Amino acid sequence: MTAATVILIIVLLVLALALYLGMLDRLHISPRPRPGQLRVACVGDSITYGFFVRGQLWNSYPSVLQKLLGKGYCVGNFGFSNRTASEDGDYPYTREKLYKKSLDFRPDIVLIMLGSNDSKPNNWNADGYARSLARLSRSYMALGSRPRVLLMTPPSVFHFRKKVLWTIQGDVLENQVVPICRRVAEELGLECVDVHGAFLGKKELFVDGCHPNVPGAKLLAETVYWAIAPSEEP
Repeated sequence: MTAATVILIIVLLVLALALYLGMLDRLHISPRPRPGQLRVACVGDSITYGFFVRGQLWNSYPSVLQKLLGKGYCVGNFGFSNRTASEDGDYPYTREKLYKKSLDFRPDIVLIMLGSNDSKPNNWNADGYARSLARLSRSYMALGSRPRVLLMTPPSVFHFRKKVLWTIQGDVLENQVVPICRRVAEELGLECVDVHGAFLGKKELFVDGCHPNVPGAKLLAETVYWAIAPSEEP
């Protein structure tokens, strides 16, 4: 076996491992809805994408939600790590091509969960977050498909090795991001899914205190499922 072959095998193994752990968030497989399916767009950051979820392609919350909803739905994962709702943040979601793809998806249902990265010290601006989240929501509400838009409060965060990682501010998330998300939903007449409440006190459902693990992604999907189809059983 030549050195080039060994290097190629190592690169492929690293890429396979990164994909399995959900660490290639620039790789987004566009869903292909079939005629008659209801289109569900999951909009968000790394938590939506499934960063650190083992077997991300199968175990991220959008993937699990697809299984719960069944063949009558087509669920698209439009999550992108580090992205903010705030247009003044370091990585605004609306500046990404993926945002346009989520609009072009012509969704019937839109699930928006952004705020964890907005809480970081370099990003946090309460008025800017509220204003941008409302503007983002309206951009989906204005689509010709007239989708049902739901806002989702970001999940709780926990200390990992004595600190909260990724510079996320737990107190800002708890006391400002979550209430603002609820307020924007009320002002726009939208439903609000209490993901934050679903994860309170459940540190075991996180890989690093911020990103859900496989059971955590499952709980997230189930929480969303009951908001979308409460009369059905998963």
